[in-house]
Amino acid sequence: MAPDAEDCEEVERLNGDYQEEQVHQGRRILPDEPPPAQAWTENEELGPGNDSRTNSPGENRRLLGNKPLQKSSSRLQAGLTLGVWGVSRKQSKCTAALKNGKPQAKTKFQKRKEKLIEALRLPYFIITMLYIIGLFHFFAPEEWRAKLEWAPGAWWRQPWRLLTYGFLHAGAAHLALNALVALAVGWRLEHEQGWSRVGIIWVGGVAAGALGAGSLQPRVHVVGASAAVYALLTAHLPNVCLRFGHIPLWWFRPLSVLVLGASEGCWALMRTPDPNVTYNVAWAAHALGAAVGVPLGFVVFKGENSSKRIVVVCRVASCIILAVGVIAAVAHYVFWYDVDHFT
Repeated sequence: MAPDAEDCEEVERLNGDYQEEQVHQGRRILPDEPPPAQAWTENEELGPGNDSRTNSPGENRRLLGNKPLQKSSSRLQAGLTLGVWGVSRKQSKCTAALKNGKPQAKTKFQKRKEKLIEALRLPYFIITMLYIIGLFHFFAPEEWRAKLEWAPGAWWRQPWRLLTYGFLHAGAAHLALNALVALAVGWRLEHEQGWSRVGIIWVGGVAAGALGAGSLQPRVHVVGASAAVYALLTAHLPNVCLRFGHIPLWWFRPLSVLVLGASEGCWALMRTPDPNVTYNVAWAAHALGAAVGVPLGFVVFKGENSSKRIVVVCRVASCIILAVGVIAAVAHYVFWYDVDHFT
């Protein structure tokens, strides 16, 4: 059967388009490559609103020339990221910490140095009070001394004696002993609670010592800051309760209170007062000063354990004890204290 004319024409056309590859000495010669065609690129540029819904891709089209395309910043950043991938993790963390402004961890030497500087920081309130006491003791005339000491009956008409007797002392030994004990018990306390709270304890101890001496030893002339020192001593007990677990040597503070309290009690019981001496040991002032240090410390001190239930109960009880003590002192001196008898 003879082929169709149209099929023969199609075969001839295909054979005509075929070109035999050129061969040179048994090797095939590749045809010349055509020049690279210019391509279209589509870049999406967002409008002023930066909303892709109003700007479709392909709105901004440009014909690429022979210049190479510029790489985007994101790819460049990725290349930089890959370039620093070999950096150690520790170094990268340090760099990130410096960029974020985070301080580096302190060494043991730096920590010990800071603790030493903090421990050697002077208690300015205690030193100031001792300096004023020294000025009164060495330079105040006798006329001032007679008007500032605690005297039976005289303080009722001269109420400043309730506090000013604490600036006077019976002798150099009395002053030196109170100064040493005040520095020993008040140095750490002022660092941990601040000078203002320690000042309240000092003033409260002096006032309580005067009122206690006037009630229990009405014939004794009282001078000295021993009541304030004992108040600072017992104030360590509420300080330990409020800051337990955050202060050093917490066990030593109650022990020192027991030892000094026992020694004071034995001294008061064994020593008999001398009638020829104007200033005898005012054990009542010491006892009342020590007694007021505990509740007053719970009221004015602060610490990390302030929100605990036992501490809150102690604070409420301390407020009640102080209020009852003030009312009892006022009632005693108003109704039972004979001012004219001791004048």
